[in-house]
Order: sequence, then structure tokens, then C-alpha cells
Amino acid sequence: MMTIPDIPRLYTAFNEWAGCVVYILIMKKRFSGIKLVFLLITTLILQCSLQYANGYLPLAMWIPGMVTAMLFMYLYIFVCCDLSSLDAGACCARAFVLAEFAASFEWQVYVFFAEQGIWAEWVSVIFMLIFNGIIYSVVYILESRHMSKGKKLGVTSWEFFSSVLIALAAFLMSNISFVYTDTPFSTGVEAGILYIRTLVDFAGFVMLYAQQDKWQELHMRQELKAINRILMQQYEQYQLSRDNIELLNRKYHDLKHQINVIRTESDPEKKEAYLEEMETGIKMYEAQNKTGNSVLDTILTSKNMYCMQHDINFTCVADGTLLSSMDVMDICTIFGNVLDNAVECVEQLEDPNLRLIRTAVFAQNSFLMIRIENYYETELTMDDGLPVTTKDDKRFHGYGIKSIRIAVEKYEGTMTIHTENHWFTVRILIPMSEKR
Repeated sequence: MMTIPDIPRLYTAFNEWAGCVVYILIMKKRFSGIKLVFLLITTLILQCSLQYANGYLPLAMWIPGMVTAMLFMYLYIFVCCDLSSLDAGACCARAFVLAEFAASFEWQVYVFFAEQGIWAEWVSVIFMLIFNGIIYSVVYILESRHMSKGKKLGVTSWEFFSSVLIALAAFLMSNISFVYTDTPFSTGVEAGILYIRTLVDFAGFVMLYAQQDKWQELHMRQELKAINRILMQQYEQYQLSRDNIELLNRKYHDLKHQINVIRTESDPEKKEAYLEEMETGIKMYEAQNKTGNSVLDTILTSKNMYCMQHDINFTCVADGTLLSSMDVMDICTIFGNVLDNAVECVEQLEDPNLRLIRTAVFAQNSFLMIRIENYYETELTMDDGLPVTTKDDKRFHGYGIKSIRIAVEKYEGTMTIHTENHWFTVRILIPMSEKR
């Protein structure tokens, strides 16, 4: 018979609740203030009630009862946090293993001193609150630095299942000796049971913690790969546009000579018909922008010509000389991505009169100001400062904006997105050096 006292059920419930609270405070929340406090108090009462009821179940039902408690923890995190089901599951796995480790570690230390006759039984509650309070505070600080506070995790299906498997494996291996004593993984040495449980739970939490590093590394690689692909697409588009514009310039001059020949036509009606036809064609070639920066001229001219073909009103007031110290790739990234997004948005408008895009590049108070805005009608949902995509494939959502931010931050600048009165506005602010 085992003589080591079991961890009190209410202690287990408190630790499970506290483990959830750590990640609820870190993650993006659905509620705040009094509502959040009310939910946390309610979940503590529910978790204590569940563990108290589990105490009356047969020993063989202990593991199913703990699995039920884990499901309750998942529900708390999912309700309180604005997370996907997979993100909530990954957080729940970490919270559960953390709770198991904290409860076992604290109880192991308490039992050691209690058996020495140093502490009385009534000290256990105070010791548990202080000891576990320190553990959860340390974990909160570490996880806050480890995770992006207030943001989603973006956990994939495989990452979710791997987290759950690690949590279940740690739980079963650390607790099997409490339930079954005749398995190859059980131990009959009473003094070592708590130690094994603490050690296995600690190893499980370290594995989950390290797993997050691996996830972040993989996500960053995918993100950088996607951003680099966008950068190259914008640069290739710029090169293609430059070649096309050079061809258009030659055609433009040819047309002017043809007009001069037509003007010598003696038949007035025929002459006017030719002139009207050719002048209509010339309007396409007169879409060139002259800003003082050849790269910006190429991008704006290309977008302007596309807008003319698709009944989009594109206006631009830009001093391209202000961009003279910027890298070609950065100019392509900033203007190419923002204008592509604006064009894609206004093309969805049925009324051609509402297809409006306005661009401005100017200096103000020693800052380079870039403002690109477009009209929109559909309701926009913002998430972490970015509009939520309506496309079916959301894997690469936001990479265009992220590539813009990276380019802007190279020059110690900032980018903000503002929506008001059906106008979607991207503002970029870059400090100008004396050389600019």
C-alpha cells in the first residue's frame, strides 16, 4: 500500500486553473475587464467542482477523469481567448503539463519537509499558493518573451497533434505508478514516485517549450520565403514595365510623325477621322508619370495604364526626387504592393465613378510622406492592424504588407493603415536625412 499522501484534488484543480490563466493572459482575449474576471472566477469554481467529483470515482477511472479535466481546460482557453481551435488546443496542452509539473513539484517539496516534522499540515495551503505562485509567475515571464503577446499562434494540424501527443505521453508516464503497479513502466518505490512524476512532467513541458521555438523558426522561414517571392515578383514586374514603357515611347514618337503626315490630307472629313482615331490611341501613351525618379515613374506609369484600361480613376502627385536614396527593390516593394492591393480592391466596385485611387509623395517636417488611398464599399475586418483577406487561400495573407513594413523599417520609418468613410489609407512616414 502506498503511504505517500496524494495531491489534494482542490490543489490539482487550482493548478489546472492557474495553468490556463497563464496562457489566457498572454494570448489575444475575447473579453476584458470585469467580464474576464468573472469568467476566470467561474472557471476556478467549475474546475474545483470537477476535481472534487473525480475524487469519489474508482481509482481505475482516475485517468479518464483527468482527461475530462483537460477538456474543461481547453474549453476555458477557447472561450476566453480569441484563438482558433488548434491554437487553443496547443495552449491547453502546455497549460496541462505545466499544471501537472507545478502540482507535483510543490507537493514533493511539501511532503519532504512535512515528513521531517518541520511543517504542520495547515501550512500546506499557504505553501502551495506561494510556491506555485512563483512557478507560474516565472513561466508567465518566460512565455511572454517566447510568444507574441496578444497575438495568435497560427498552429497547424500537425503541430496541434504533436502537442497533444507530448502532453498525453508525459501525463501517462508520470502517473502510471499511481494507478497501475504491475506494468513495465511502474515503480514500487514510494519515495521515487513523486520524483519520477515531477521529472517526467518537467521534461514534457521543456519539450513543448522547445517545440514552440521550432514552430517559430519554421514559420519565419516560410514567411521570409513568401516575402522574398513577393519582392522578386515586384522587381520583375518593374523590369517588364520599364521595357514596355520604352517600347511605348518609341511608338508615341512614331504616332506624332504619322499625325503630321495626316494633317497634309486634303479631304477634311477623312483627315479628321484619322486624327480622332490616332489621338485616341495616343492617350494611352500619354499615361506616363514624370516624378523625377525613373523607378517610381515606371511603376506609376504601369499602374496608370492598367487603371485607364479598367475604368479606374488614378491620380498621383509625387516628388520622386525624395526617393533618390532608396533602393530600387524597396521602391518596387512599397509602391508595387500597395498599388496592387488598391487596384484589386477598386476593381470589385460595380460603379466606375467609385473606382478611385489617390497617391501622394511629399516632404513634411523633415519626413518623407507616402500616402496611398482607395475607395471601398464592403465591410472590412481588421486583425492585428491588417485587413482580413476574403480569399479562399489565406496562407499567404499579409505577406505583401509585411514586406512593405520590412522595407520601410530599413529606413527607420513606420507604416499605418487607416479606414474611415469608405477610404482605405496606407500612410508611410520615413525620416529624411540631410542628404535627402
